[in-house]
Amino acid sequence: MRLGYDLTESQGCFIAIYREFLDPATVPHGTRITVMGDVTGSITLLLDETDYMYPVIEMKNLQMWDATDEAAPRIRPYFGPGPC
Repeated sequence: MRLGYDLTESQGCFIAIYREFLDPATVPHGTRITVMGDVTGSITLLLDETDYMYPVIEMKNLQMWDATDEAAPRIRPYFGPGPC
């Protein structure tokens, strides 16, 4: 039996770790980004009173998109651990 969705197309949450300094002033709230890296494990955190296992991505590259850039991918924003 085939599922009605492709698990590789997940819209779920994740934790991205960037090992270098990333100045919050250079990435304002609401900036669209693309994260590229390796999945290195998982971490379990509380989400709506339930344990949720987040994949952990060790970031290799961070692409920031200009708000007017038509090529920017349109994906819902992620604001850190919490409701997705």
